[in-house]
Amino acid sequence: MTSVVDTIDRFKQPEYTGENRCLPCTAVNTLIAGVLSIAVGGGASSVWSVSLGVISGVTVFSVSLVLIYIRGYLVPKTPELTKRYFPPWLLAVFGKDPAELEPVVHSIDPERELVTATALEECKNGEDLCLTDSFRREWDSELARLKRDGTDREQLLRLLEADEQTVEFREHGDAFQASVDGTPVGTWESEAAYIADLSAANVLASTHPGWNRLAIEAKGQLLSGLRLFIEDCPSCGGEPSFGAETVESCCSRYEVAAVSCSECDARLFETRV
Repeated sequence: MTSVVDTIDRFKQPEYTGENRCLPCTAVNTLIAGVLSIAVGGGASSVWSVSLGVISGVTVFSVSLVLIYIRGYLVPKTPELTKRYFPPWLLAVFGKDPAELEPVVHSIDPERELVTATALEECKNGEDLCLTDSFRREWDSELARLKRDGTDREQLLRLLEADEQTVEFREHGDAFQASVDGTPVGTWESEAAYIADLSAANVLASTHPGWNRLAIEAKGQLLSGLRLFIEDCPSCGGEPSFGAETVESCCSRYEVAAVSCSECDARLFETRV
């Protein structure tokens, strides 16, 4: 005999419930359930009696709430409508940041700072910036060392120059973000991105004349910018490739420009378009 729990599980939609529940969808559908129950209750009261109207309205509202809990919505296609028509400011009211992990924005000029650190120079064609040969060699050497010796979050704490009590990590799939005293200081799209930053930081510490004086947030911006120039994936050795794609969360859809490893799909860099 099929139990009630089995029946509920069969109708559940994991993509819209639990951690994936869309709070704007839930709010909209709860409002719709309330309006529907009032309409049914009012109609029943006018046809039969007030008591039957109240019972009808409460029943409709209760059943609607159960459906919202099990399926994530009452009205079909609500998640699609939310993604298409809800503005970012309204999603933020419900704690749903369209970017999931907020990019860190700072006031420094990353290109100028990296040129000062002899990490970047004008390309031979004169139209762009490229890694300098010396920085590439040191970066490759440091990457090889980290692959050999391994990495952990303790090294990240030293990279940020913050003690363990002030650092908070926010995970999202393969990506994670570090915050110091509530302020985001770095976002890593994957373990490969973290290894790239950790190795580059060790090199910049000796090539950037003012590295020790830079704020934590500024260091994070320089390191994430350098990932655009990495030539070999820190995880699989594949060639990083640039592309654009559509990213979906439970409540939003947006375009991103990204750099990913061609062989293992590890994301090295991502920014919202």
